Amino acid sequence: MKTWLATACISAALLLSATTFAQQEVVLDRIVAVVNDGVVLETDVATETEFVVSESNANGISLPAPAVLRERIIERLIDQTIQRQEAARVGIAADSSSVNRTIAQIARGNNMNTQQFRDALLNQGFDYNHFRRSIEQQIIVERLIQRVVQARVRVSEQEIDDYLKAAENNASGQSQYRLRHILIAVPSSADADAIDAANEKADTLLKELAAGADFATVAASTSDGSRALQGGDLGLRRRQELPAFINSVLDSMDVDDVRGPIRSPNGLHIIKLIEKEAGAGPAQQETRIRHIFVASEDTTAPEELLAGRARLVDGESFAAVALEVSEDPNSSNTGGELPWFGRGQFPPALEQAADKLEVGVLSEPFRTQYGWHVVEVLERRERTRTSTVARAEADASLRQRKVEQEADRWIRQLRDESFVELRNP
Repeated sequence: MKTWLATACISAALLLSATTFAQQEVVLDRIVAVVNDGVVLETDVATETEFVVSESNANGISLPAPAVLRERIIERLIDQTIQRQEAARVGIAADSSSVNRTIAQIARGNNMNTQQFRDALLNQGFDYNHFRRSIEQQIIVERLIQRVVQARVRVSEQEIDDYLKAAENNASGQSQYRLRHILIAVPSSADADAIDAANEKADTLLKELAAGADFATVAASTSDGSRALQGGDLGLRRRQELPAFINSVLDSMDVDDVRGPIRSPNGLHIIKLIEKEAGAGPAQQETRIRHIFVASEDTTAPEELLAGRARLVDGESFAAVALEVSEDPNSSNTGGELPWFGRGQFPPALEQAADKLEVGVLSEPFRTQYGWHVVEVLERRERTRTSTVARAEADASLRQRKVEQEADRWIRQLRDESFVELRNP
């Protein structure tokens, strides 16, 4: 996505001879920002904007006004350029095979092969080549954080003990929360004026939200967090995977409540509770199903799926129908069977449909964001975590929480130490 040509080469104009054409200047591309020894180009901004708009449309997120969105896109591209430069400096890259494997994993998670996943992205208006570059960027940043940040994060045995004890004594410790988040970054070296300005901005945003402003749109317009252009959505997380400063206010929050400003070493935070799911406790229910899948965006079930279900009702082998009808490349040749899964591991609509079924009962056709399904539950079981597994999960959760917080600080420091010059139109 970034080009590393020298500034003079990129900004040069081609002056055509008057003997062949009327004298005119043809600009090859325009530099939007100089970032250390690299640049962000106007074409980069246009491509990234198109991608963000497609992503937002697919997820139902409202974006800010064009001028504000452009500013946010430029800031994102500057950060990405700095991160790529740092990765190159320490010898980190993402080869094509790594990108291909990651995309294949994402496709399998969506019950598709790579070609089907690519077609689905194109149908939703995504530039597939840009999607590949975004995956490459993610891999580079993950490897960079592993090299620079994760290596210095430590989790003590006492922290693990405290984590497990809190989970045992507090059922909410096993609950999952989906939050939206706005960060107003305040550097540790900020003076009194900068701190006052941050507090004033937080108060203004809280008033806008109280007056009915859409949280996702406000986050996309104003947040300094890495998930700003995704509406500040932090995803579904267990309580103990969240930072302590967020945990401190969760007990007093109901769904749709907004809290802030909350202070942390990174700045001021405003959060909104979008969803809460009760925890599964130490014993977790797992389900094994088989399904027939047809990729379709129609609002009614495809004829081939209805016909396949009718054949199952008539007693035909599920394996035979799956092999002939199902478009899930991961299960069509294994009798339509999917691996054991617990809460949050499959698309919500698929999990909800399976939850409502008795073992051995065939579902009516239903739709997920990927297409249409007919499902049969084969069996259910309770899986109790061993002490070793529980401690490993606690270690991973604590480590991830610390890495995220330290990575945010480190990335901001990297930006502060970089040379950035914005170019006016």
